[in-house]
Amino acid sequence: MSAPAAGAGSRLSPATAGEEGRTSLRVSGAGSRVSLLERRYRAVLRLLPASYRAEREEEMVDAFMEMSGDVSDELNPRPAWGEIASVLALAVRLRFGGTGADPRLFAWGESVRLLALLGLAFHAMGGVYTGVELLRTLVFQVQPGLAGAPGSFERLLAVAVSLAYLCSTVAFLAIMRGHVRTAKITAVVGAAPALAYTLIPMILAGPVMDRPLSEPATLVFTAVPVIALLLGFHGDAAPRRRSWALALSPLAAGLAVLGCTWLLVALRLPDADWLYLWLDLGTAIPVWAAGAVAVLTRRSAPPQALAMSAAGLLLLLMRLTLLGNLPDGPAWLTVCAQCALLWSLSVALAWVGARGLPARRPAFQP
Repeated sequence: MSAPAAGAGSRLSPATAGEEGRTSLRVSGAGSRVSLLERRYRAVLRLLPASYRAEREEEMVDAFMEMSGDVSDELNPRPAWGEIASVLALAVRLRFGGTGADPRLFAWGESVRLLALLGLAFHAMGGVYTGVELLRTLVFQVQPGLAGAPGSFERLLAVAVSLAYLCSTVAFLAIMRGHVRTAKITAVVGAAPALAYTLIPMILAGPVMDRPLSEPATLVFTAVPVIALLLGFHGDAAPRRRSWALALSPLAAGLAVLGCTWLLVALRLPDADWLYLWLDLGTAIPVWAAGAVAVLTRRSAPPQALAMSAAGLLLLLMRLTLLGNLPDGPAWLTVCAQCALLWSLSVALAWVGARGLPARRPAFQP
């Protein structure tokens, strides 16, 4: 049985709504206690927002119990996994609201969707960076050892990983053009190498506390945008088709960063290690900071502030991993400045976004 749709059913009476949260003590009209199966199903329904449960819980429970029939508690009954999955899918659609949803839930949904776009934009830059570097190695034989010997397993693995990273670029282009299913599939494929490179050593090498901080940080930085994409872009969230200029901007940025990296390597400037900290991930920091200032000064909508805050915290997490590995000097001070910038603006964005969220809808409206 699938969960009832969001628009079905009638409103509860105040007396019924007041019983919410006390289902284990609820007694039916015949004087019998609530069955174990019903209590467990009500526990599953707590995944849904309180306002929705106040309106629909009794209807959903009645329909579920009617379909399940009389089941003795001695059989230790539980809701089927399919039913739990149905409620979970409904909870995702409601809590990350789409078109026509409660204003507060819609704001949270927009925040998650914007975070997915911001994270995938950086993944797209990384995909271009990796793909061009591999092409440069294969065609021009620049540092050929990086891709392994021709015909070797290392060469095959390097090509496969680079193609997987390029899928992140495809995912960003797809979601920007409104192709949600393609974006989700390619985003998962694009994140697979980074997740494998971090998860496998963490699993094989023992407790997480014994591993470098960079491994869990990379895991979070890679996984969060993909999870946001999978959860935020659901059937109730209408996809938007954005311009090609906006969709291709991370690709152009990735090529520009790659060109700057090659230039710095060619110049061989003395004591210029701190400059490299403004490339790759470092390039995203001033761009993000400029966007954060624009959001704060223009008093943009709360979802934009919350999404920018979350993106800033992800960048901060990645930068914090460098502090313990750099010697005192310009490079260490550069990372400290980047962390201070990310932290201060992220906190300000979170405060502005949280204050601007629409008020909660009452759990019950008579």
